Amino acid sequence: MQQLPDRKRLSSADRGAAEVLDVGLAVSRLVRAQMRRGQPRGLTLPQLRALGFINADPDCAPSQLAEYLMLGRPAVTRLLDILVTRRLITRRPHPDDRRRLQLALTRAGHATLDAYYARARAIVAKRLAPLPERERALVRRVMARVLPLVAPAAPTAPGTPGSRE
Repeated sequence: MQQLPDRKRLSSADRGAAEVLDVGLAVSRLVRAQMRRGQPRGLTLPQLRALGFINADPDCAPSQLAEYLMLGRPAVTRLLDILVTRRLITRRPHPDDRRRLQLALTRAGHATLDAYYARARAIVAKRLAPLPERERALVRRVMARVLPLVAPAAPTAPGTPGSRE
């Protein structure tokens, strides 16, 4: 892992942030490399990331997915076409604006995503296995404290400050 040469000069908060970023990147790379060897149902990583986003934000719009995946709308439309054809997601008109679409996972989409997460957890668990249980428990406690600090805020109701509409 490449580290900043002057990390000792950083504040405690900045050093902690750098460590969290290093671990997040390392875990992401590990899982991505292992998952390429046996992706569920032959899906690409962007397709799996799309399923994860749609699962986390039911009824999201394709434009939100495009922003998250950092892809253009035409590329996301093609990606969604594949996921719809495979019956992993549905696209339906927004109840208040028929020009807009909402995305949702199907049962098969949930099952595929569950299989992906189970495999990702197994990959990380295998790497953490050499740690004594006491240290694994410490990791769990710290991660439980860190997650709410870095997780995106819950979407707000339409028409309220901070809403997506």
